[in-house]
Amino acid sequence: MQSLTARIILCFSIVILLGGCAGGGSSSGEEIVPRGKILACKSGDTQIDSASQCLQDDAACYQKADGAWCTGPRGNICPAGSAKIPEGTECPAGARCFPVSESLTCGINY
Repeated sequence: MQSLTARIILCFSIVILLGGCAGGGSSSGEEIVPRGKILACKSGDTQIDSASQCLQDDAACYQKADGAWCTGPRGNICPAGSAKIPEGTECPAGARCFPVSESLTCGINY
């Protein structure tokens, strides 16, 4: 019985060791990019050196994996299924309102 237990423990140990090796880095010289990082600016956006250079007022501003930043204008439209809430007005009763940009708030009716 002890021999079976020892074999099971040995098998699990090997599986754990092999799993750790499989999760290692790249040896092919490829750059390893952290998950969720952006490699290139989106079409129409411009690469810049820092966040302080980002366009203002309803513009995109995001960082790439290499540390550079991207910026570009964005259209002011509410997503499908929502409607623009006039600036300076309260969210209507029965609606859920959310800001899309500095100058656009949209609402969804329940």
